Amino acid sequence: MKDRKIVNIGITGTSGHIGTTLAEGLPANYKLTLFYNRREINSDLAGRHKTVQADFSKAEQVQGVFEGLDAVIHLAADPLTEAGWESVLHKNIIATYNVFEEAVRAGVLKIVFASTNHTQHDHAGKTPMTIDRFFIPTMGGVKLSDPPAPDSYYGISKLFGENMGWYYSRRCGIQFISLRIGSTFPQDDPSIWKDTEREDHARAIFLSKRDCVEAFARALAVNTDFLLAYAISNNDRRWFDLTETKEKLGFYPKDNAEDYF
Repeated sequence: MKDRKIVNIGITGTSGHIGTTLAEGLPANYKLTLFYNRREINSDLAGRHKTVQADFSKAEQVQGVFEGLDAVIHLAADPLTEAGWESVLHKNIIATYNVFEEAVRAGVLKIVFASTNHTQHDHAGKTPMTIDRFFIPTMGGVKLSDPPAPDSYYGISKLFGENMGWYYSRRCGIQFISLRIGSTFPQDDPSIWKDTEREDHARAIFLSKRDCVEAFARALAVNTDFLLAYAISNNDRRWFDLTETKEKLGFYPKDNAEDYF
């Protein structure tokens, strides 16, 4: 990494629940700039941090917004697994390209990218929100080295972002960390899916707020050019293998979905 320390952090999509969790939980030594589009940031966070409204799918609204930032956490996207192509194209693909281009222009050192388990979900999935109960006993956990298996346009768009990260890390010298996030809940409680077809899914890939903050904090701190990692809690029934994530990111999740059921 260049000698400049990472202090000034921009977070796109801060009005979402992951963005809010990070803005509330990241270490106080970071100076945050919170980006939002249509939905405003809650007043408490807006009172404590700089806020900027921008639609990242529109290049003219992105120009200059990363000036002075050392790192960008890019969360802004259509987060729905069932999102249609037009929405994914503008909010997830064009917007991500604009983020990378402005990061290069502004001299940003690092991009931490909110990717998803849906880049590999079809290795073990029946539908985007259920899992094959027989996958783990017969196949073992999904590893970062396993081929992509997107289950949706949303998953495809996140693979696009990861490939952009590879390209820009090699061509432009920006460090890139991609976190393949599990399932998060505003209530921080996966048991809201108890006795539904989504219960297995929740038990497998739950990510608590505490572990979420820790994963992103480790991503901001780790010194590497390019890294894929899982952001999933230490669930007994998880079907993603955390071995490489622990070794390379230094992320050791503390929470377990089973404790909520």
